[in-house]
Amino acid sequence: MIDIDEAARLYAAGWRLRPLAQHLGCSFQRLSVHLRRAGVEMRGPDSPRAPRLPVGERRAAIVAAHQARMPITRICIRYRTTAPTVRQLVRLAGLPVGEPRRPLDRALLRRLFVEERLSRAQIAERTGYRYGTVTRALRDIGLPHHRRRQRPAGG
Repeated sequence: MIDIDEAARLYAAGWRLRPLAQHLGCSFQRLSVHLRRAGVEMRGPDSPRAPRLPVGERRAAIVAAHQARMPITRICIRYRTTAPTVRQLVRLAGLPVGEPRRPLDRALLRRLFVEERLSRAQIAERTGYRYGTVTRALRDIGLPHHRRRQRPAGG
């Protein structure tokens, strides 16, 4: 059985419905029904504890961060939102969601790997590509791994 007085006190203290229901060991639907029957005023969609799509300055800041090429995961952390929300706001602003791929200069890749003998990690750092992208590109153009140096015996 749900302790309605305790549930009402915690809800008034700012608990959200789903975490509160989980804490009390019941479904959020059942908790909602019991709180309503007990006369608890439920928070609406404009409540700060029940945010919907960001509005105003926050929405503009999220879109601006995306335009500045901030990764979606960082936007989510900074503005306390979710990736689907960020994508939806970007689409609503009429902007493309996906990041266009930069073409990989295979001649540069070959020069860095073969002539300068840079590692995949060094190439990734110098060119701004991810390590996996560099590795796949090297494999695609048929370049082998650098051979590891032999360690001296007894050393």
